[in-house]
Amino acid sequence: MRAGAHTDYGSLTILLPQPGSGGLQIFTPEGEWREVPPVPGAFVINIGDLMARWTNDRWVSTLHRVVNADGSAVRRQSLAFFHQPNWHAEIACLESCLAPGEKPLYEPVLSGPYLMSKFQATVKPAA
Repeated sequence: MRAGAHTDYGSLTILLPQPGSGGLQIFTPEGEWREVPPVPGAFVINIGDLMARWTNDRWVSTLHRVVNADGSAVRRQSLAFFHQPNWHAEIACLESCLAPGEKPLYEPVLSGPYLMSKFQATVKPAA
């Protein structure tokens, strides 16, 4: 396992996997892990948690992981850009993402403190 199952915390992630860099998998609605093969010159875009909050889950975070698929010691290479809105930006459901009478699924959060809370939740407490 190179990176366990997770969703990205920000709004979106843009990846440019390099040829031969396999192992990226997404979890499908059918409950299966599916390989995302690198396509030369193509980007992979992951929706993150903040985008899901903005869109009231119309666009959902992509549960994904990175595995050592072929069992080899070949390193995975991928250029990544993680988009995080400005620190003090309020992330609240966009009105255009609410059907008449529908309520937001999430309370508003501030981008930076939300990101820090996610990081802190992944840190193992000191013994």
